[in-house]
Order: sequence, then structure tokens, then C-alpha cells
Amino acid sequence: MSLEFGLRIAERKEDYSGVHKFGENTALASSPETIWSPGGLYPWASLTSAQTLYVLSTSGSDTGTLEIQGLDANYSPLNETITMTGTSAVTTSNTFIRVFRCIYRGSTNVGVITLRTVSASGTIVAQVDAEQAQTLMAVYTIPAGFLGYLRTWTAGVGKNDDASLDLYLRPFDEVFQIQDQMHVYQSSFTKEFTVPLFLSQKTDIDVRATTTSANSSCSVSFDLILHRI
Repeated sequence: MSLEFGLRIAERKEDYSGVHKFGENTALASSPETIWSPGGLYPWASLTSAQTLYVLSTSGSDTGTLEIQGLDANYSPLNETITMTGTSAVTTSNTFIRVFRCIYRGSTNVGVITLRTVSASGTIVAQVDAEQAQTLMAVYTIPAGFLGYLRTWTAGVGKNDDASLDLYLRPFDEVFQIQDQMHVYQSSFTKEFTVPLFLSQKTDIDVRATTTSANSSCSVSFDLILHRI
């Protein structure tokens, strides 16, 4: 991709847009876990239908605004900004079938902010770690009305850490299918696809990993181009 075309995408001067996703799991184990900060596998089964989300923090000081980015019941892009009330749960006005990014604004969040289904003690579907002000989750879903093209993905681990990573895609109404693998040891590696991986609308992306070293920390990022159809 030329620099000029990349700049036009960034400036949204085309029917294309760029998506950069990134996540981290600081305590991998021998069983597969999604690369996202809460750890464990991402709970896709908790979002089989559009849900009202319950948002709260572990600190009463977190009374800023939280922007939630995701998809509605029709898999169309949905953004909502709510004002938090610390440890008391606030519910979203909209219902989300997917959440893939949250951004806290107003100050740096003191506590851990969680978005949950069903209730204030329900299943976590997104999390903003303390003092991070943004989610760390290597998951994404292609919105309805768009085609996705996965261009690159990167994985990295720290000193003495290792990770075996699997890139999973789930086309709509199908099952997760492994599409690529990567193995890293106390290093980082970027894989570029000469021919980008094609993702149809409503396709889910989930990057998972295992380790042979208890509690290895692993970070992952990937870059997509979306094309409006």
C-alpha cells in the first residue's frame, strides 16, 4: 500500500477506513486464553444478542466519561458516551451485540473499569485497567455493510517469556477457524500478508495464546482496512 493511499485512508477521503487493535494478557497459561486484559477466553457467548451493559469502577474517583465503541443488534457501528459514577453501576442507553474498545476521558482512571452483561456483577465483556484509560483487547468484529482486510499482526513477549499464538476468525453463523499461527520467545514479530486476509461482514476476530512459562505476558496488535460496500 502506498503512503499516499494510506494517508487518504487515515483522512477518511476514501470509502475505506483503518482499524488498529491491540491487547495484552499478563498471565498466560498452558490453556488457550484470548489476548485481553481480564484473561481467559473472551466470552462471546454472552453477546449472542444485543445487551444493555452495566459500567462501573473499583474506585469512587472515576466519575469521568467513558466512550464505548461497538456494534448494535444489526451489527452496525454504535458509539455511546456515558458519565460514570464510580463504584455505582451505570447502564447504557443502547444495547450492544459487540464491544471492542472503550476510552475513559476527563482524567486518568484510578480504578479498574468493567463493562458487564446482565447486572453489575455479570460477565465482563470489556475492561479498562487502572491508569490505562483505554481497553486492551485483541478482538474485533467487522461491522455490517463493510468488508475487512487484515494486513498485519504483531505479537511480543518479555524477557524469558514465550507464547504460541493462534489467529482465529469466525464468519457470521459459523465457528471459529484458525487462520494463522505465530511463536515468539522473549521477542516480538510482525507478520505481513502479501495478500490481505479477507473478512466478510460480521466476522469475529479473536487472537489466543498459550505459554510454557507460567504467567508469561504477551501483547498483540493487528491492522485492518475496512471497505464500505
